[in-house]
Amino acid sequence: MERLITTAMYARSTFIIIPLAFFCFIPVWQDAKSSPARLAAKVAAAFALAETVMFLIYFLFSSVIANMASAVLCIVIFFYLYQKEIALKRSHLWFIFMTACMVGGFTYLFYHLVNIFFHPTATVDDPAFTDTFFLQLAFESLLVLILALPTRRYLGWLVHHFHEEKVWRVIWLIPASFLAFSYIFIPYDNSVMFVGRFLEIYIITIFILFILILLIYGLFCKIAHSITENQKMALKTANLEIQAQQYHRLQSYVQETSRLRHDFRHQLTVLADMLKTQRYEELEHYLTQSIGSFTDMPLKYCSSSAVNAILNHYVSLCREFGIETRLNIRLKDDFSIEDIDFCVLLGNLLENAMDACKMLPEEMRKITLKSGQTSEHVIALYISNPYEEPVSIKAGIFLSTKHEGEGQGLKSVRLITEKYNGFLDIRHENKLFEVKCLLNI
Repeated sequence: MERLITTAMYARSTFIIIPLAFFCFIPVWQDAKSSPARLAAKVAAAFALAETVMFLIYFLFSSVIANMASAVLCIVIFFYLYQKEIALKRSHLWFIFMTACMVGGFTYLFYHLVNIFFHPTATVDDPAFTDTFFLQLAFESLLVLILALPTRRYLGWLVHHFHEEKVWRVIWLIPASFLAFSYIFIPYDNSVMFVGRFLEIYIITIFILFILILLIYGLFCKIAHSITENQKMALKTANLEIQAQQYHRLQSYVQETSRLRHDFRHQLTVLADMLKTQRYEELEHYLTQSIGSFTDMPLKYCSSSAVNAILNHYVSLCREFGIETRLNIRLKDDFSIEDIDFCVLLGNLLENAMDACKMLPEEMRKITLKSGQTSEHVIALYISNPYEEPVSIKAGIFLSTKHEGEGQGLKSVRLITEKYNGFLDIRHENKLFEVKCLLNI
């Protein structure tokens, strides 16, 4: 019986997970796939499973082995549930999860600090004392409540707007390192802490550690915000360049139209005179020449003048290079996506497709573009083109054929897709390059 009571005292440390689980969902609550009630039921079920498994582990093994095994097991169980329930990239969720674990690590240090004063002769092998355990749980709950607003505001912004995947793959090491340090930096025997200035050094170190973490996270947010703003500026600059080119092209269309209208009355007079005098052969020849002198006028593909301009711009360029274009645009009049984003998306995809086609024989040059709304809140886009040059990929990133590093066109496409929490699929098989994109609007 005493063995069961001791085991239960060890296993109750699982309750520390409850505030941390709440912390994990604060910045990503809107991305949950399940309703709050269903999500709470799943968390409760996972908690019950973890508590049962931890009880068995502490019952069968020594406290040292059980502590390590239970920590790893809780991380595996809860992160598996977490990444299944939240519709965000796993690397982003792993950073939030490690941050929550780091918060738990600080409360673990708090527990041992309080335990030094409440139980001066205790050792790390002793089960959690009831008084200090509930103080730890209360401190952790208070800390989560204090951090809720900045977590929601800053950490939530990071995971939704900062899309540098290379950074997300390594940034989790920061909270993980502090978590590991917090588990190492605990006294084995509380009585030793009253020798010399060990206790003062211990308290000062914990305080410095806390301040250092706040500074690192603040610096990370500032750098991420700066990078994101620079990326937005680059996208706007690229769009402005495209718009400037299209403006000059449309200006030439307007001037050409004005000239045709000016000459139209004269041409009608000439045609009427040829018809009246029955000079049919001369009339036919004159009509042929007149038809050939007309340039192609802009087409209307959708309700957005900016999107029409970008499509007409590239259709005109493709015509100059002998590239066949097949466009099928079916967008609602009120499709709610920013013109600047959709224009940059289309412009980069068409630019890449056109560059690839220019390397092919003229009879093989063809670009197919389709876009439409598959539902009220989803826009689908598909573009394909043949290619000849080998495609260079490194670590899942398509490299540019014009310069060193990642291709800026597809990078812009990826950033815009991530901005709208969309889906991007790029394939290159049988000398056909295909891009499929879904945008949530």
